[in-house]
Amino acid sequence: MDPVQILIRVGDTDPDAGGNEEAYQEWLYLAREAGWDVVESSGFREPRGGGTECGLVEIEGLAYRIHYGPRARADLADGETVLTYAAWAEPVQ
Repeated sequence: MDPVQILIRVGDTDPDAGGNEEAYQEWLYLAREAGWDVVESSGFREPRGGGTECGLVEIEGLAYRIHYGPRARADLADGETVLTYAAWAEPVQ
């Protein structure tokens, strides 16, 4: 599994039920469980200015920003779009 494919639902529809640091730590855990050697560049940090970035990591020489925030997904039961809180990674370009 590529690091950008790791998407973790944290806190469901309530951001306070999960939290930025928990989301960051859960993403790190799953990436390492998937066999990636994850190096924390700056570690966890609270997002600023309403952003979603909560950390920066390096995997095999590539930098990734870890985010926590609302993500849309399709509910398979009825096909409607549901907004839930999740953690994910994006490569730094």
